[in-house]
Amino acid sequence: MTSPEEPAPLAAQDGLEAFAALAAHQLGEAIALMRGAATVLEGEHLGPGGQEALRALGAGGDRAQRYVDDLLDVVRARSAPHGGVESPRARLDSALDDVLVELDPFVRRAAVHVQREPLPLAAVERADARRLFLHFTRAALAAGATRLGATGRVEGDRVVVELYDNGEPHPDPAVAFEPFAQPRGRGPLVGAGVSLPVSRRLAARAGGRATMAVRPDGATVITLELPSA
Repeated sequence: MTSPEEPAPLAAQDGLEAFAALAAHQLGEAIALMRGAATVLEGEHLGPGGQEALRALGAGGDRAQRYVDDLLDVVRARSAPHGGVESPRARLDSALDDVLVELDPFVRRAAVHVQREPLPLAAVERADARRLFLHFTRAALAAGATRLGATGRVEGDRVVVELYDNGEPHPDPAVAFEPFAQPRGRGPLVGAGVSLPVSRRLAARAGGRATMAVRPDGATVITLELPSA
């Protein structure tokens, strides 16, 4: 019998991941149907109460979609990296640009100042780089950050990227990378509490690592070490 400290057998893990992927797909379709129905109702004269219900429905759909995306990220982070002929190469600047465009309404609403330095190329899949930045930015905004920063440098065969923000620090940095630890922050952007564990696994998929520290001034710093391209 497997003890609580021992990992589940590989076959059990594979089955769980397959079920999670299927469940996420089905939930995504259900959310799309719900959003489609809400779009149709937007053209109707529903009155103030009906419009408020539609807004609540939209907010619920957005929250459910974030949980689905987090579930898919858990599955992706546990899978083996793509085994192509060429090594993956990601322009980290472009990946961060994509994330800031996606979260632009939240960034503008909170009047967040973004300070960036040019980021180098890294030997990581573009999708993984994008999800790394997305999890960091979403967690920082949920923690009430009004300042985000990104710096990068090459150290030998490694790329070191530091992502920092002035939001409320994680309640317990010692367990921040544990699966389903208490999410950092609160509000509509908080997901299932898997952002940091997924980030660590995505970095590990590329042969790197992710760590977190809180500076004396209270700023949270996520350090990503990735193979250089």
